[in-house]
Amino acid sequence: MPATSATETAEDAVYLAIRARVIAYEFAQGKRIIMARLADELGVSTWPIRDAMKRLAAEGLVIKAPHKGFIAMSLTGDRVLEQYELTRLYLSQSAKRIDTVAHPRLSEYEPLATVLNGLKRRTLSDAKALAIYTSEVFCQLALLTGSSELARAIERTNDHLYYIRTLECRHLNSVQTELICFCQLVLARQCEELVSLINDYHDQRIALLPMLLR
Repeated sequence: MPATSATETAEDAVYLAIRARVIAYEFAQGKRIIMARLADELGVSTWPIRDAMKRLAAEGLVIKAPHKGFIAMSLTGDRVLEQYELTRLYLSQSAKRIDTVAHPRLSEYEPLATVLNGLKRRTLSDAKALAIYTSEVFCQLALLTGSSELARAIERTNDHLYYIRTLECRHLNSVQTELICFCQLVLARQCEELVSLINDYHDQRIALLPMLLR
């Protein structure tokens, strides 16, 4: 493997490690993220840490503050509500598009069918696992539209909502059932029912938001 590829892989690994901690809100909210400390923890220099933080800032996952470095996001009701509504919009657009695009090949359904099989295999109680499954179901819905823009948009909202989804899963016992229903409606191309489920899903979570943020 060329040296440049190895360097890129190492940088990506640093980025993914920090991103996982950022979306899980492991850094003190509203406080500066100490890059030297991160470098020590990950066993790297501060250069890949800085590059990773710049990527995260561009994605809106951390704040770049002049003369202060990078600040961890605060979990606020307004911010979560905005991401809920964006997700509702992107998913609704995706649901309507799969009814109008040419019928996808069977192979294009396989990733979502695999996710559905995983959800039906056993009852899940781990909040992180359910949050990851939620992200995967929503991404697969967007990918079936053939729109890379919608897929990227949903990936971004998934990152912003990962932590709050782990909280949802501790208060709602219907998450796995909802995800199974999402998959089944997409695979059956029942778009009207899917849009209705998308709206019910988000209305329920928005109503729950004050309790989640207590």
